Amino acid sequence: MMAETHTKSEVSTTTTTTSPTYASPQKSSGISLCLEYFKTGPGIVKLVELFLGILCMACAAPAWTKGTHWFLFVVVTAFVSTTLWCFIYLLNLKSAINLPIDWLLTELILTAIFAVLYIIASIVQIISTVKKPRPPSRLKPFYLLSGVFGVFNMITYAIGSFYLYRDWKDSHPHSSFSGSVLKRNP
Repeated sequence: MMAETHTKSEVSTTTTTTSPTYASPQKSSGISLCLEYFKTGPGIVKLVELFLGILCMACAAPAWTKGTHWFLFVVVTAFVSTTLWCFIYLLNLKSAINLPIDWLLTELILTAIFAVLYIIASIVQIISTVKKPRPPSRLKPFYLLSGVFGVFNMITYAIGSFYLYRDWKDSHPHSSFSGSVLKRNP
């Protein structure tokens, strides 16, 4: 048998690293159009959040009950915030603006808050539609449908929070919490 010898230049080692689920922006000093983000998982989740928010607003539009007023307040606030985050990613403003902001943590906190507010508002919307005689009978199916869309949007915001948490943990490896449940598999 012939012994195999390898020189240092012939042996290549490969290392695997986990990359974040968002598309890393190009390093530029100005505003640039970045559509690659919306082809990733978190970008698609943001677009679904916007679409479901539009459906919620359309179904609950003429607010007849206090529960529907609260529901529309949560939906419109989350919609405006998500739209602003979409423009931040679309125009690549995170790299164009040099502020000492932890963008991922800020977005994670807002998205998690909206997930909690969405489930509360959806429950209030469904209960106020069923219990109150106030909304006209022609609007009750739409009010119930808006509550169901609100539950779906809460699930979407929770998925977005999970993506953001995972990306934040990847960019901050030495934080105090290191749960093994949420770590990404190689």
